[in-house]
Amino acid sequence: DGADGADGADGADGADGADGADGSTDAAQTDSGDSEPNTGAANEGPSGVDLAEYQLIFSDEFNGSSIDATKWNTQYVWGPELVINGEQQHYVDVQNDAAIGYNPFTLNGEYVTIEAIETPAEVNAAAGGQPYLSGVLTTAGKFDMTYGYIEMRARLPQGSGTWPALWMLSSEFIDLKPQMFIMEHDGGRPTSVFHNYNYHDEDGNLRSPGQREVLVDGIEDGFHNYAVSWDEQELLFFVDGTPTFRIIGENVSRQAMYLIVNLAIGGLWPGEPGNDTTYPVQYSIDYIRAYQRIGG
Repeated sequence: DGADGADGADGADGADGADGADGSTDAAQTDSGDSEPNTGAANEGPSGVDLAEYQLIFSDEFNGSSIDATKWNTQYVWGPELVINGEQQHYVDVQNDAAIGYNPFTLNGEYVTIEAIETPAEVNAAAGGQPYLSGVLTTAGKFDMTYGYIEMRARLPQGSGTWPALWMLSSEFIDLKPQMFIMEHDGGRPTSVFHNYNYHDEDGNLRSPGQREVLVDGIEDGFHNYAVSWDEQELLFFVDGTPTFRIIGENVSRQAMYLIVNLAIGGLWPGEPGNDTTYPVQYSIDYIRAYQRIGG
């Protein structure tokens, strides 16, 4: 995942009466922790905003038998050699590298599951010595957007050291290099998710208007919706249709950004996997949908 943000920029506020303090915790009043995925069509609309104001511009319902290569890459744009945040997984690029012989993406006709496993000894060298194999999907070079509403419905893994996320990165990766974390989850904190946003200031320092830890009712029971509404002045995050965190101000990204969904293992944020982590670690995504406001 992207680098953790540093404190010190203005413009973070809680939604629906929640305080905007950095790292604060709020309980989202959720009631959609269904054990089954939502098999409805994408045109049913996002759960957090008024459908009448938006049009669907990207979606993957993951109903096929393999990852759609017209929508997704299976490796970061910077390749597997650069390991970020002290993470311990090797992302298997199933589209371009057959040397590993493991596919972390399982599609059952309803949703995709990213599965992280312990690296078999025979492919340790091909995995760069990383102790785990996992998967990442990005839309770099295939889809990006500036402003709109992005929503994912997913079931998150549990266990310390597991780090699933849905985030966005600047398509140009220049200037202030914003990173928008719609959802990231520390499996060692099994009842909550985090929203986060960070960027680099003019001096190259990593800055963040704040982050929000949100308690999710029934997170362990099944699928939940994680979303963000983004315009030139505001980021408004949602869990199960409930507004949970707001960032406002001039530092909100005005750059085109692409989508990333990944399952990291270990790293500076969640720490080492523990005895409570069993393999394969499974991160299941029912759908990812992106909408844009009609008329811009």
